Amino acid sequence: MSALHLTQSGFHALERLVAAESWEMGGALGVAADPYPHQIENLRRILADTEVRHLLADEVGMGKTVQALMILNILRRRDPSLRVAIVAPERICYQWQVELSARGHIAASILSDEDENVERPEGEGYVHIIRADMIRRQPARPSPENYDMLIVDEIHALNLEDAAFLSSLCRERRDAPRFRHVLLLTATPRLGNTEWARAVIGAIEPERTEIANLLGREPLDYLAEEAAAARQRVSDGTLSADVFRTAFAADRRILRQTRSQWPGIAPVRKVHTIRTTASDAEMPRVMLQNAACRDGGEAPLEQAPWLQCRQMFRAGSSLRGILRHRTFSAYSDLRDDLETTLSRNPGNALFDDLCDILIGFWQGDPKRRVVIVAGDTPTVDMLERRLSELFPHLANDGIATMRGRHNTDLVDVVGAVESQATVLIMEEFVEAGLNLHNVASDMIFYNLPWQAMRIDQLIGRLDRLRSGGLTAYLKDRSVGTIGIWRMVVAGSADERVLEALDLLDVFERPLPYLDEALSRRIDSIITEAAAGRAGFKEAAIALKNELSFGLSVTAENMSPVEQNKQGEITEIIGKVRASDSMGNIWLRLLHGSGGFHGAFPKVNDSERVASLALPRLIENCPYNLGAMTTREPEIFRWRRDRLGRPPKKDVILPWEQIGRRARFFSTGDDLHDDLVRQAYLKARTQPISPKPMGVYLSDNEVASELTGKTLLFFRTASRPSMFLDRHLKANPSDAPAIRIGRLSDRRWLSTLFPDAVKTTCLVIADDGSLQKMPDKIVQAFLSDGCRQTTNQQIQQTIRPVREAQKIIAGLEQEMVQEQRERHARQRQATLSVFSNRRQILTSETETYVRWKQMNITQLRSRNVQDKQQIQMTEGQIASEIRRMETRIEGMRDRLRIMEDLIMRIPDNFVLETVTMLVRVLPSTNINN
Repeated sequence: MSALHLTQSGFHALERLVAAESWEMGGALGVAADPYPHQIENLRRILADTEVRHLLADEVGMGKTVQALMILNILRRRDPSLRVAIVAPERICYQWQVELSARGHIAASILSDEDENVERPEGEGYVHIIRADMIRRQPARPSPENYDMLIVDEIHALNLEDAAFLSSLCRERRDAPRFRHVLLLTATPRLGNTEWARAVIGAIEPERTEIANLLGREPLDYLAEEAAAARQRVSDGTLSADVFRTAFAADRRILRQTRSQWPGIAPVRKVHTIRTTASDAEMPRVMLQNAACRDGGEAPLEQAPWLQCRQMFRAGSSLRGILRHRTFSAYSDLRDDLETTLSRNPGNALFDDLCDILIGFWQGDPKRRVVIVAGDTPTVDMLERRLSELFPHLANDGIATMRGRHNTDLVDVVGAVESQATVLIMEEFVEAGLNLHNVASDMIFYNLPWQAMRIDQLIGRLDRLRSGGLTAYLKDRSVGTIGIWRMVVAGSADERVLEALDLLDVFERPLPYLDEALSRRIDSIITEAAAGRAGFKEAAIALKNELSFGLSVTAENMSPVEQNKQGEITEIIGKVRASDSMGNIWLRLLHGSGGFHGAFPKVNDSERVASLALPRLIENCPYNLGAMTTREPEIFRWRRDRLGRPPKKDVILPWEQIGRRARFFSTGDDLHDDLVRQAYLKARTQPISPKPMGVYLSDNEVASELTGKTLLFFRTASRPSMFLDRHLKANPSDAPAIRIGRLSDRRWLSTLFPDAVKTTCLVIADDGSLQKMPDKIVQAFLSDGCRQTTNQQIQQTIRPVREAQKIIAGLEQEMVQEQRERHARQRQATLSVFSNRRQILTSETETYVRWKQMNITQLRSRNVQDKQQIQMTEGQIASEIRRMETRIEGMRDRLRIMEDLIMRIPDNFVLETVTMLVRVLPSTNINN
């Protein structure tokens, strides 16, 4: 690579170093997904907190996985040795692996039982995905001895015992380690159930939960009492609203964003109803269902007769299997009539109407894809067979299927989602977290589920944030529509159930958070509707009025977090997209520099990627990038809006048969970050010669304006982050609480004293006068369209700029003064919020101390006589006192260091620069 290329690379590298330190960029930059405003809001709250120990409870489809990737990106950047366990239902484990690889540059393994003794390199970080059914008590899996961070996706899908077990591993257990960071993801946290509340709150509020247990109280009740007392202090002015929200609110670590808070961010639902008229031969189904439902009694929805009655319009083989159930024994005449008609293979009016819907789809668009929801496996089989017979274009791989929990393995799920099938037929049971919005925009409920939450989850598979949606949102345009088709037989119990569900707006919009009591009330309304009893309409309307208020969020009601203003959102997104664009420019520069061999091929599914390999003459590459070779290129994605739909973990190049990993060329990727560091250091070692480099420009417009002129490019970065790193670096010998605290304080101070980069472009006239040029000029000189002359005769004719060093020194001094003034202003603002930070840390320390004191009191109250037991108790008391004293001293030390750093930063930031001096040559010399 030439001196010019090395300097150009250094310019790119310095800008990316600074961008990586910005919380709003550092999380979003390294994740290949548009950062939506509500995700930025959640990220802001989590990173400003004293610990990452939160429940993300956003509505279905609001991008909780992307937020988890952003948080992971920031934590792993500060702590490369971070060990992460992601626990998820089996059906979405592969989806997590794909998202981590394609969007978050993390190569994660899905552990199996054979990985019991998997080697874990000492001091190196890793991410493992663990199936929910692999959770184990002895020895613990996942164990805090092997992992620093626990992420649980769809925690409500675990069984309660496993959820409670994981929660116990998030709390301090004598000398055993606990997970340092905890992130729980679910749209339905089930906090209305006391046992589930203990598990969830125990994981994110460990000390307060332990105090509640010692007092014999429920954690949520205890948190509510603490919040009420703190609220009074806000009213009398002794506590700020910010401190209340962060330290005392009952839901301070529960984040829930809804579509109602961010209107226009998700697709519009278009709901259609198809009421099928039963034929004479099918009327016995309607009559038998209505009779059994009418006498249904007060049984829960998941028990007889409701469980059997809702199977009445499924496949004939399914119906034959349940007709002898006791539910129908009291209606022998109707049952016998139905069995007789089934034996004659009558027509299926419901299926005929389904075919009419599909014909309507495909007449307008033969490639229109659709998801069909069926009630059970026999119905899925029947639909697959009959649709293949009636529609020839579906016969060969035109239909994909997903059957129930025990009838489809992980390979089938992946194949169905990633297939290009026109029709996906799936059972009404669906694993939460499964993404289908890239499969289709229409969902047909061939069989109507009778559970509101199941319908909500199914529609939520389509009603999700999607590529291009953020641009549409920012421009106040529609982000698209999804079609929801409900099929019911007229006069049946299904029709009345649909009426009740419509009164609750189940199909029109996502459900708010439902606790157990509310879920039971909805089930009761559905059974009342199925039975045709009076009063279900009034009950549904009354419940809808209650649900319209959604989740009552104490902290938000007390002091609402201001939503990002439109201009601020646009600025953040603009920075992220600009970084993508500059990443593309840098890749092309590296390709054209001779330092790497690269290309921009299209993979087999038409996604555009970049390839980068070492040149044949390895000595031409100034960078040493891990295992990169001359034969095996690294594959990169560089545009978040050009990922495949859905994105794939591996891509297949046109000339290859086997897929390979495609990295995301951005902050957080090991190779990208290593290249950034090396490129910046190489550029800094380049001597600044007073003789400009002769360059040619391919941009004719810029070249015509600047030919014959000498330009100085000066990129300077003010980097408080390096000062913070030196003074807030955690030592391996530090106690876990101290280590977590230092990382937390580092994140908090970085948001207040961010790194900043400034680029100056000057034209230096022959008489020494300076003219400042607009920023757009810089991009032309940092691209592969700017090339250094190789003609030494021409280069020798360029006169040196004797004043270059003086100009550079003046620019550096100007930047130093500018940054000192900026940091001084930031110091004044920081000192005003530091008092809040002090109150928060003091409050959390007092909570910890109170818990330990209660433990000590309990230990001392033991009536033990045995000498060995007395010694053991005294040892436990001494241990609790040591922990308490360590926590108090750690808090004081943290506050002292932070206050000291706030005062010193304005005069101790690091200034880093890259400089380029060039002379633009006329294009007529380009071949000379």
